[in-house]
Parts: sequence; structure tokens; C-alpha cells
Amino acid sequence: MSIQWRPLAPTVFLVSRDGGRPLLYAPLQGLVMETNAAYAERFAAALGGDEGAARSIGVEPELLVRLAEVPDAVSRRLDPEWPDAFAPAAVTLFLTHKCTLRCAYCYCDGGAGRDIEWPVLVSAVRFALGNAARAGRDLKVAFHGGDVGAVWPLFERAVGFITEESAAAGVRPVLSIGTNGVYTPRQAAFIARHVRNATVSIDGVAEVHDRYRTRPDGGASLDDVLRTLRVFEDGGLAYSVRMTVTAESLPRLAESVAFICENTAARSIRAEPLYTRGRATASDLQAPEPEAFVPAFREARAVAAAHGRRLTYSGARLSGGSTAFCSYPSPTFGVTPDGDLTCCYEILHPEDPLAGAFFYGRIASDGAIEVDAERVSAIRAGARERRLGCAHCFCVFACAGDCAAKAIDSGRPAGGATTRCEITRALVYDMLLAALEGARSDGERVLVRKAEP
Repeated sequence: MSIQWRPLAPTVFLVSRDGGRPLLYAPLQGLVMETNAAYAERFAAALGGDEGAARSIGVEPELLVRLAEVPDAVSRRLDPEWPDAFAPAAVTLFLTHKCTLRCAYCYCDGGAGRDIEWPVLVSAVRFALGNAARAGRDLKVAFHGGDVGAVWPLFERAVGFITEESAAAGVRPVLSIGTNGVYTPRQAAFIARHVRNATVSIDGVAEVHDRYRTRPDGGASLDDVLRTLRVFEDGGLAYSVRMTVTAESLPRLAESVAFICENTAARSIRAEPLYTRGRATASDLQAPEPEAFVPAFREARAVAAAHGRRLTYSGARLSGGSTAFCSYPSPTFGVTPDGDLTCCYEILHPEDPLAGAFFYGRIASDGAIEVDAERVSAIRAGARERRLGCAHCFCVFACAGDCAAKAIDSGRPAGGATTRCEITRALVYDMLLAALEGARSDGERVLVRKAEP
């Protein structure tokens, strides 16, 4: 599984696996080219200004210039001009720390804690709604937790409030939800009527799912989730599935993906290796090793493809020019049950050791949105530092330094590698090979050229 690479220019890489035939990869131009060692060395020399080397392989100087430069559109994405005013038209509401399940690996110890206060929710929604109205945009509201099923009356009230306020402002509300999927039929139908899309956590076959995703009394939850999905499907709600993979569950990953394909309508399935935070640490659960995860993922990906579905992993992408792994340095307007502003879905408690790195303000008792401008600047600077620190890696324009919370929590310095990096590199290489074979990896556009000098 060993991936070798070297940068030939800041935007051009030579990549190979296990010492095999190398690929020239220009991620910002969407170019992958199959080659051999001799051609690659001449190409590298040509990039360095050797005109003779360029002539020997028939490469025009104009092409070399294009490959070595950062397109203007990409440059604007990589180093955006952040607005002085904080004016998000989207809000993520974490209604509660409570949950209807007690998942063995919960990163935020969901189950106990506070519910969001109504005045805080009202302030958050009206703030985002006002920004959306002024910008002529939809109001995007995401619900995460905890789970809304643990505070159902509050969730219904919140949806009604958002709907009424948006109608009065002439703005379309677009609601989404991240959920464990454990609801009564009536609750599931309510979600299907009001929510545009959902991400539902399912870990696979019953022996796997019900091992980790239990009710507070230790009871199973999979049957309830599948019943909810039938209601979602009847109501036309689009949803995807998110799987957490442990070292123990990894051998059944392909079987679990087949189960999800055969029992749900999810077109997209995401499989993520366990990250040991929160309850996972106390449960003594182990993450799969990269050398085991990658071949198991490949097998499961083939199973998904055979069913007309797509299996993904968050770090493996081909689209170039990401400012950060996710939208957190914008920063994401997330409001915790305590009224703190967080830019990370995993950092929800003020007691969390990472709160200082991801909390950037709060909603005051009078409803005012208090944003710490210095903290926002530090968050953005940290995102840029992590991306630039990984400039040597051929995946830098895809994962942009990977998940900030996981990188910081691991103690990884900018430019350092983690086990997630090993997985990302191996799976991105797979996507390049798929592009060469004519497949459209994850729907991304890739220009392909095979060179046989």
C-alpha cells in the first residue's frame, strides 16, 4: 500500500505505488498522466527550465507554464478575502447534548447535558435569516446534536418558527439534519415533510450496528432506523448514510455496505475510521490500521458500485483548491446548547480541551451575537498554516491539511502525517487510476493522458 511521491513543482507531483509505474498529477489543472521513470525525469527537468528536455518529450513551454501556475479562480479560493463583517446566511443548531442512543464511540458523550434556550435559538435564526434576506439567498439551517429525537417538542417548535419567520421575510428555508434515525413513524413523517436532506448513521449489519449504536438500556436500534428510512423514502426525503468503522467491525465492512445497499435507498455512503475521542476512549475501542482499512474499503467500494451506489471517505477527493478540509474557517455558524459559537461539529462542550481552538464567541443573554474577531483570525490563520504545511503532499489540494479537530487533537504539527494521511493518499491514488481507466472518480472531472515515450 506504500505510496511514494515527490513534488516537481508546487502544483505538479509524481506519484507511484509500491515502486510501480509513476503518474504525473497536476491537481489544480485536473490532469493525470501515466508515464514511466525516464519520461518523468525529463518532464521534471523541463519544469525546471531545461528546454532540451522539453523538446525531447514534445512538451510545449506554454503547457509547462500552465501546469506550474495556480489559476486565478483557484487562488481566490485558496486565499480568500474574508469579509470584515460576520454575516452567515446559514446556521447549525445543536439543540441539545441529549440523545436517544448511547453509542459506544460518541465523540461528544451524547446523552446528558443542556438543551438550547429558546431566546438563544431565536437570536441565532433571526441573525442568519436577516443575512440571507439582505443577500437574496436561501436560509440554510442544519440540526445536529445530540439528537433532535431527545428534545422532540423543541425541534417541532424550532421548525415551525423557522418556517414562519422565513415566510415573513420572503426567504426560502432549506433544512437538513444529521441523525441517528430513531423516531416514531409520526416523527419521521414530520422530518420528511420539512427537511430537505438528511445524513443518517448506520454502521451496517445488525451484529455491527447494534453492537455500537445502542439505546440507553442497551437495546438494539437498527430496526427502528430502517423503519424510519421507509418513512423518509415514502415522503421523498433524500438521505445519505454515514458509517463509523472500528478495528473490530472492519472485517465485515463489505458485508455491511451490501446490507445498506440492499435495505436503504441511500445513493451515497460514507465510511470513516473511528477517531477515539469522548466515549470511544472509555470504551477502549480501536481504530482500524491504514494497511487494513484501505483494502477493506476497496472491497466495500466495489460492492457499492455493483449496487449503483457510491462509497466515499472524507479525505479522498480530486477537486483542487480547498481553503480547508471543511467550512470551519469561514467560520461555520454553529450554536451549541450552551449558546457558544463553534465552527466544528465535534466540539460542542465548553469543557472540551479543543474548545479554545474552535469556539469564537457566544450569544449573550440579551440575544446579541458576540464574535471574537481575534479568535476568528486565529482560526483562519491556523487553517492556512495547516494547508501550507502540507504543500509537499500531492493530496494537499484535496484535503487541505485534513480535519482540523483531528489534526490538533493528535498533536500533529503542520505538515506532519497521521494514519488518516496514509488512508487519504492510498485512496486518492486509487481515484487517479480509476480516472486513467475511464471512470469518473466520485463524479470529479479529470483530464487523462497516457504517455508511452
